[in-house]
Amino acid sequence: MKTMITLSFLGSLALFGAPNALAQEAKAPEPAKKLPYTAVHHPKFITADQATFMNPDDRVIGLMIGKTAKAYPAGIVGQHGLVEDDAPKGPIAITW
Repeated sequence: MKTMITLSFLGSLALFGAPNALAQEAKAPEPAKKLPYTAVHHPKFITADQATFMNPDDRVIGLMIGKTAKAYPAGIVGQHGLVEDDAPKGPIAITW
């Protein structure tokens, strides 16, 4: 228990910038590196028959505007983070 109190005290010294050799060694962890997500711009669509890479249980984000229907595979949207596409009345953004 005494060791835990000492470590806690040293951690407090590091946070407040005390000129102690042990406190100077304590550094905040480096921030995680960003993943290289790249948005999809103006995707090309295929027919349902051509989508052989899809499984029956795969999720899609569906969009229907007028007579225009589009399906965005959730796995692909999730991997890229953003899909920028065109709709009959202007640009749209799909995200997951």
